Amino acid sequence: MSGLFGILNNATKGLSAQQSALQTTSHNIGNSNTEGYSRQRVNMVADSPHTLPGVGQLGTGVRISSVERIVDPYVNKQLSNENSSLEKYKQKSDVLGQLEGIFNEPSETGLNKSISEVFSSWKYLASNPELPTAKMMVAQNTGNFTDTLNHMSNQIEKLYDGTASSIEKEVLDFNSKVEQLSSLNKQIFSVAIKGDSPNDLLDQQDRLVSELAGIAGIEASYDKFNRVSISVGGQEVLNDKSIKTLGVKKTPAGQLVVNQENKDPMGATEISIDSGRIKGSQEALVEITNKKQDLNDLAFTFATAVNKIHSADKPGNAFFDLNEDKGSNYASLIKVDDAILKDISKINAGRELGTAVAGDGTRAQAIASLQNTLLGYPSTDMTYDDKTMSIVSKPGGSTVSGAYNNAVTEMGITKQQSDNMVKSQDGLVSLLKSRRESISGVSINEEVADTMRYQNAFQANSRVISVISEMLDTLINRMGV
Repeated sequence: MSGLFGILNNATKGLSAQQSALQTTSHNIGNSNTEGYSRQRVNMVADSPHTLPGVGQLGTGVRISSVERIVDPYVNKQLSNENSSLEKYKQKSDVLGQLEGIFNEPSETGLNKSISEVFSSWKYLASNPELPTAKMMVAQNTGNFTDTLNHMSNQIEKLYDGTASSIEKEVLDFNSKVEQLSSLNKQIFSVAIKGDSPNDLLDQQDRLVSELAGIAGIEASYDKFNRVSISVGGQEVLNDKSIKTLGVKKTPAGQLVVNQENKDPMGATEISIDSGRIKGSQEALVEITNKKQDLNDLAFTFATAVNKIHSADKPGNAFFDLNEDKGSNYASLIKVDDAILKDISKINAGRELGTAVAGDGTRAQAIASLQNTLLGYPSTDMTYDDKTMSIVSKPGGSTVSGAYNNAVTEMGITKQQSDNMVKSQDGLVSLLKSRRESISGVSINEEVADTMRYQNAFQANSRVISVISEMLDTLINRMGV
């Protein structure tokens, strides 16, 4: 089309294009603070020209070729992966921080202090075997020790159960987000099949994929319609045809499985992951189990050693009751024997059992000497020397306090490693977020500049229409008679 109507058509298309560009700019500004929003840009190209015989080609104005979403898929993927690792270490560090709080070392109320008081009371009894108050001190200080140990064990058990429950909640959240992605896939397909770009839907998709990666390490792939497929632990849980759910086993706690579509429990496949909050909780569960076992070994070994000396390695006259008939959670079950609590005179301080000899505190001293005896943890093969009333030191073993301090130190090192990884990953994630923001983020200054540019173009096209209107008025109404 040429002539006045061709010019009018060009200006009209220009108005429409600038108006669409302004609308997109307004959309960018409105979402400048929306988490996960990627700025959009209207791409304009010259429309197909009109050929005028003998003259050449005349332009027919502008048209919008696309509304482009400005993203770098590589940066987004890298950010999602690194953030998944960050969430893992943050979760692990948080749980280990709670575990450190349970041990509460060093402090005046921790288990280490109780252990020292127990040995001090046995030393005092060795020097004062005839004083009932000395035996009372042994019973009370040892009772404080067992109470502290029981409380720590119970707190660790609660932390273990809470951490396992958090994994179950994360799994429910994961499955919910997978369902949302499945719904998004359908919406994206219905738009993409028409040749359009569902930019805002793709932003929602990226946000959900990132949130899934924060829960558990995933692999995301996309088809030509931008529908996402999700795999976790090598098992596909979402594609354009099917959806599966994540599950968690009770034993061992925190073990993930992928359920089949028919949700048959026998068809569940165990999987392992490398990152995400669930992985952090899983690794924390291992540390919690180790520390709980350390306390159990400590309780069993210490109680066994004291009982061997206190009873001359004979049945009966046990100082500690491990309640072994109730299980092997010794730290939670250990207590001073009921018979001793009822009658402290049954505490054996001298060499002869059941017969108190004035001034004889050799057996109490032998028990006090356990403070420097190297024991194995757990130790089921202690050698008792009846002549010296002592436990033979085990090469490579540790004292009671040493074993406990080793457990606390190991926990501290693990916590520090997690904290260091959090700092390292946090710096990397911040760098990647800045990188993403520089690519996909909305710059208000840039959008305002674009607004003015499109406004000027809109006004210019309006002026062209106004001029053509005047020309058509002259041509139609003022020519002729």
